[in-house]
Amino acid sequence: MNQEMLFRIRVIDRCLRKASQKWTRETLAAACNEQAWEHLDLDRNYTVLTISRDLKRMKAEPPAGFGAPIEWDALHKTYRYADASYVLDRLPLYQEDVNILEEALGLIQSAPYFELDKGLSTLADRIAERLKLKRNPSSVPAVVFSHSDRVEGQHWIPRLYEAVIRRQCVELHYKPFEEDATRKVISPYVLREYNRRWFLIGFSHNQGKIRTYALDRIQQAEHYLLQQFYLQPGFDPGRYFEPIIGVSMPEGQKTERVLLRVAPLRVKYLSTKPLHVSQKLVEQGDGFVLFELQVIPNIELERLILSLGEEAVVLQPKWLRHRIENRLKHAATNYIEGN
Repeated sequence: MNQEMLFRIRVIDRCLRKASQKWTRETLAAACNEQAWEHLDLDRNYTVLTISRDLKRMKAEPPAGFGAPIEWDALHKTYRYADASYVLDRLPLYQEDVNILEEALGLIQSAPYFELDKGLSTLADRIAERLKLKRNPSSVPAVVFSHSDRVEGQHWIPRLYEAVIRRQCVELHYKPFEEDATRKVISPYVLREYNRRWFLIGFSHNQGKIRTYALDRIQQAEHYLLQQFYLQPGFDPGRYFEPIIGVSMPEGQKTERVLLRVAPLRVKYLSTKPLHVSQKLVEQGDGFVLFELQVIPNIELERLILSLGEEAVVLQPKWLRHRIENRLKHAATNYIEGN
């Protein structure tokens, strides 16, 4: 069903709800033509054949149609609703709909950080009871996410999620590692999970810029009503994270071309699980493959490169190559006998 047909059906519905008027296919076509010109700027000349098809679609049972109780008056050649209380948009729900809701609920229950499953389960109960349908909750999950209830800071997720949705400021008592706790007022933009750790990204009213906060470093989080929520112009979560791996956004750095020489045994792994969406194979030689990334280098990128060990070498940029080299040398000294 295209948008123009749906528009005509809604016009026909409004007409048939005016029971005091007599509606023929010709008058319905005229009404559709008039409304298309007025609201869509379309100069149409819908025929009675088109209107007949629309009426047939309206009468068809869902999901093909709308189950509209349209009656044909053969004497006057007019159409009307047999049930004056019928509303086109008040579509019925079926057992299949409840089953789909049950499947969605199962997925949410597999990732219980947001505490949405309780509300949805209550909603499913109400729908099933109202429509006299049967719920069939699965006792065995079909999808299992990698998470632990013992992850520190995870209990802040529901409160911060609510603040993000409602665009409310929050006050954090935040304690970075090796630093004293400080009070921060944040306009929260988005929650992000990376490497089994949760982070809040938002605008810091203390510092006047977007910052990232690890939930496991939050000591207290409360809604803060004394500060108006601020959305930085142009902020888009997808585009914000696009040039980086993980969550760390280094200040003042720009996207760079990172060139990695990778051993053949590691190529298949990196081909099926890229380090970044920008990764591409640029050269393949005897005993090596070159991968290119277009990223802002950060600590997460360094950790991934280090995790590849001797199977990957940074060629470009030079400063990153030297940084990885020095970290590997320092790590190697920890294995020298006597250390």
